[in-house]
Amino acid sequence: VLASAQEYDDEETHMTKDDLISEMVELYNNMGVLEKKRGSLHEAMKYFRKALDINPTDGHAIVQLASISSQDDDGRSISHVKELDRGYVAGLFDGYSSRFESELVDVLKYVGHELVYNSLRDALPNATSIGTIVDLGCGTGLLGELIATGMPWVAIHGTDLSQRMVDISLERKTGSGGRAVYSTVSNLDASEFLSNFDEASVDCVVASDVFIYIGDVSDVLGECMKCLVKNGLVGFTVESYETTDADSGLRLLPSGRFGHSKEYVYQMAEKHGFQVLSWKDAVLRQQAGKNVNGAVVILQKQR
Repeated sequence: VLASAQEYDDEETHMTKDDLISEMVELYNNMGVLEKKRGSLHEAMKYFRKALDINPTDGHAIVQLASISSQDDDGRSISHVKELDRGYVAGLFDGYSSRFESELVDVLKYVGHELVYNSLRDALPNATSIGTIVDLGCGTGLLGELIATGMPWVAIHGTDLSQRMVDISLERKTGSGGRAVYSTVSNLDASEFLSNFDEASVDCVVASDVFIYIGDVSDVLGECMKCLVKNGLVGFTVESYETTDADSGLRLLPSGRFGHSKEYVYQMAEKHGFQVLSWKDAVLRQQAGKNVNGAVVILQKQR
């Protein structure tokens, strides 16, 4: 009994310490946001850095710091960031899920899902031969519905980090009272989800407005190579980033989303055995009344 009591006390102490750390990070982030709203950007940076001193991977602090930093003042703090904390991304879209489509499509004029679908169809000379498509970061099912409507013979398997998005996409149907868009939807990150598929069992992988939250796509493309059939396709969007000779071509932008340079995408494609079948520059959405420039890309498996 005494041993059990000691274990319970140790667990309670550990949980309290974790809770305290979480509360301190939240406090510094809230103070940073307050100073940012006041226009005191230097003070805001101090608080976000303090949050990162406690938890170096805290997504909220990283994104906030990116939104007010420049290469000259605090670029060093974010230039090394290659991915965002999964919990941060999941929480972001859990909170956004109920108004996701109305804001993204109606207000921000988002068309990434349409760009990916149209480019995918252009790259498929014989679409009826396609049997399985994986939809990474499927969200509420915007891209999935386009595929299910235009290619009703295809089995679509989706995944999303946000459980609320998963719940919504599971209920999505084609048209009015049509069939379910997805055969399955999972609550897993992209790489883990892809690793569950057998070798050479997937015809296409699509990712609309997803790589901008993943950052470094090397692991994802590696998993795509394993599960795709010969000549299988990967279709996705990226936001533009003009690289310099000194960086990797990947950077967390002030928007809190990652930008990928054309050079970076080509390098990743070559590294993992893909050919860039098409690259089309496009306006993906609006933000603060301005165009968000990017590209829709189709890769084809070569080995």
